[in-house]
Amino acid sequence: MDAITKIIEQIDEAATVKRTAFEKEQRAQIDADFLKQKQKLEIEDQKLQAQLTKNQKVKYKQLHARQQMEVKQETLMAKQSYLSQVFSEAYAKMQAWDVDKAQSFAASCLEQLPFEADKKVVFQPSKQMPAEIYTADWLAKLNAKLRYELHYGDPITTESYGFVVDDKGVQYNFLYRDLLNEIKATDSNSISKMLFEE
Repeated sequence: MDAITKIIEQIDEAATVKRTAFEKEQRAQIDADFLKQKQKLEIEDQKLQAQLTKNQKVKYKQLHARQQMEVKQETLMAKQSYLSQVFSEAYAKMQAWDVDKAQSFAASCLEQLPFEADKKVVFQPSKQMPAEIYTADWLAKLNAKLRYELHYGDPITTESYGFVVDDKGVQYNFLYRDLLNEIKATDSNSISKMLFEE
């Protein structure tokens, strides 16, 4: 029986050694797998953090660009509104011109027209214009200075002050609102620069 007990002890000892070695090997494998997994997770976390940081920077840049665009848009709209107000005020001032100023402006415009000598054209004031501005006496005095001849035509129906010169269907428009709109269309950039010192 002593031999059997010894064999059992030896088997038991061998099993214990094997179990201890297996346990050690398994723990080492588990530790190695854990470290590998931990390193992999840390690398993924670093990549994710880098991506999040990059995304935040991109979103910040986009937000900043959008805000700048909105500010520029609001500024442009305010400038356009102010410019429209300036032209409206200019029209109101032109409407309020006294007789001398309105006649002087008309004479200045008419003296620049490119008609040849002795040509006869039709002068058509706006129905809006007060009758005392473009009188027959004023037209006679003006005709004495011009190389061409103006004749009164029927007043034109329009909401704008001013006048039109008609040369057989070709019209030269001197209606105040149209003159200002033309200036606004062609010179608004330079006027904006002047007003807003850009």
